[in-house]
Amino acid sequence: MNNLDYIAAKSGQNILVSLKSMDKKELEKLINDVLLVLHGNGIYACILYLYAREKKKTETAEKLAKELLGSVRESLGIDFEDLDEKNPEDVLRVVNEKICNNTGSLFLVKDLWERTLVYARYGAKAKVKN
Repeated sequence: MNNLDYIAAKSGQNILVSLKSMDKKELEKLINDVLLVLHGNGIYACILYLYAREKKKTETAEKLAKELLGSVRESLGIDFEDLDEKNPEDVLRVVNEKICNNTGSLFLVKDLWERTLVYARYGAKAKVKN
């Protein structure tokens, strides 16, 4: 198994890079909102929340979902078989079948995503101060 803290830190940095065009305060708010949904309702709800956002914010959801799922690929070695992050139904189906269907994976991924989002949130906060 890989070092989850390393993967979370790397994924948190990648989120900031992929969403660098976003206003830093708005990015910090988005990450906080996603973290709250993840913590309170779980992985499936987290992805569902990202894709349920306004249509103009879809690109942001795709980038964030892609990075979160990438961390799962790296940590658990789960292959998502050419997953199209632009297709919410496809992403939700894969999350349900490959992550939520296994209790061990479910808790591990929830912890990984929480760490990833916390690191991204602090990174966004640091950029706001600069």
